[in-house]
Amino acid sequence: MKRKEVISIIIGTFCMASATNTVFQPFGIVTGGFGGLGIIFDKLWGIPLWMTNVTLNVPLFLLAFRYKTKKFMARTICSDIMLSVFLGVLPRFSFFPKDFYVNLILGAILMGIGLGMVMKERTSTGGTDLMAFLLHVVLPHMSIPMLLGMLDGVIVLFGAFIFGVEKTSYALLVIYGITKITDSVVEGFQVSKLVYVISGHQEQISDQILFRLGRGATKLSSVGAYTGQSSETLMCIVSKKEVPVLKKIVMETDPKAFVIISDTRETIGEGFVDYTQ
Repeated sequence: MKRKEVISIIIGTFCMASATNTVFQPFGIVTGGFGGLGIIFDKLWGIPLWMTNVTLNVPLFLLAFRYKTKKFMARTICSDIMLSVFLGVLPRFSFFPKDFYVNLILGAILMGIGLGMVMKERTSTGGTDLMAFLLHVVLPHMSIPMLLGMLDGVIVLFGAFIFGVEKTSYALLVIYGITKITDSVVEGFQVSKLVYVISGHQEQISDQILFRLGRGATKLSSVGAYTGQSSETLMCIVSKKEVPVLKKIVMETDPKAFVIISDTRETIGEGFVDYTQ
């Protein structure tokens, strides 16, 4: 593995273990996964979290070697080892022992950032996502996300019997927060805008976009469904802060132009994210 990948995995698993040891375990918040099972087993039988993580993942790794690439498995084993070490080494305490809600927010942020950094390196820490993949081999008619949701759902439901419905309700909110933060880390925080401009002054508008924003544009052939007339639609990707300038350009050039603006999940290329660097 590259140095950058190793650093990301170390920082990511450290954040995940910190969230588990300082927030989720002390407050009984079961968010699914083997970490959630570890919290349950620790409550019932006093089994350390790191031991549960290692014990449950070892058989999964042995089974997964048959279906996953060696590179992926090497990263996953490395991630799981680092997570288990941090779970065993980091002390259990609460940053804000008297403020339950601040702790939940902090835990969601730490877990979301940590999980996002690990996933961004195209790996995982094993757990229910790897189990879902293996179950998909046996149950191909069910999607992996569906199987993952079912597995985590069972763990969260199990947690409700141990820690109560109230804690489980908070856990569901935390899961939502973790998911949103993880997506932001994996996909990036910069939101780009996809703009379509339908106008009879395409040349003037595209020239102004290039001159004033330094952005390129693409002309798409289109046909009006009502008029049946052929025309061109201008497509352009800009940053969020550039949208007001682009709208001003269009309105100054053609007040009757039809403009569509929407969010883009990810933009790869010059001026945005360049994965070749």
